[in-house]
Amino acid sequence: MFFILSKTLSLLLEPLIIPYLFLLIGVIARWRQWRWIMRFSFTAAIALPLFFGILPLSSLPLQFLENRIPRGEIGAKHIDGIIVLGGFTGNGVVAESHNQYGLTASAERFTAAMVLARQLPQTPILFSGFSSELSQRGWRESDNIRDLIRKLGGLNTTVLYEENSQNTFENAVNSRRVFATEPGTNWILITSANHMPRAVGSFAAAGWTGIIPYPVDYQTPKTGHTRWWSIAGGILLLRQSLHEYAGLLVYYLTGRSTKLLPS
Repeated sequence: MFFILSKTLSLLLEPLIIPYLFLLIGVIARWRQWRWIMRFSFTAAIALPLFFGILPLSSLPLQFLENRIPRGEIGAKHIDGIIVLGGFTGNGVVAESHNQYGLTASAERFTAAMVLARQLPQTPILFSGFSSELSQRGWRESDNIRDLIRKLGGLNTTVLYEENSQNTFENAVNSRRVFATEPGTNWILITSANHMPRAVGSFAAAGWTGIIPYPVDYQTPKTGHTRWWSIAGGILLLRQSLHEYAGLLVYYLTGRSTKLLPS
């Protein structure tokens, strides 16, 4: 139920929906002859997409999240396992129809795991995730990853799959059933930088200790901005920001994270 609600309510967090809502309010206000509400709503419907395109403003919320948790120090620590959160594979129906793995813009989660596999040979890697789709069809995330690893020639380490999780908290709970977490153990956690605060909070709530964050897939520079104007780019950044901030709030209120804004 939690997963279904999260997917349904996330439609309200779509940046492109907001101007349409103002447009609808404006139409109703015109019908009711509420002139000042009509003017405000129509102005907002036109101005908001332009406002989204101002990248120094659109990128700031996401930049804050991405800088929140830096990459942890590995050093000479003994690493007991590497956990890679799903969300980087493509559409399952497309992958199955072409019998070919698919990756999304978050594919750095996978490539970072491959880099660590070379640096830390014999360290087991767990890919956690079933699907982020409301109704899964075609290949699962694990099917895509298996096909990709097979075509790469395999890995010189143990590769495990947790194939039931549909959200971050389930990643944390179900991964703990695969790896035996004990005091003194160390686990590298790989996910996108903007998702890392929610992931760290969820793993802490699920009872994990010794988590070493390994954020990847940065969308913003550490400081400043890459350019001044792009409506498409601004909408993309805001979409990710709204999704993560809403997720942090809901996870904290429902006990799925130890803090509202983990660090």
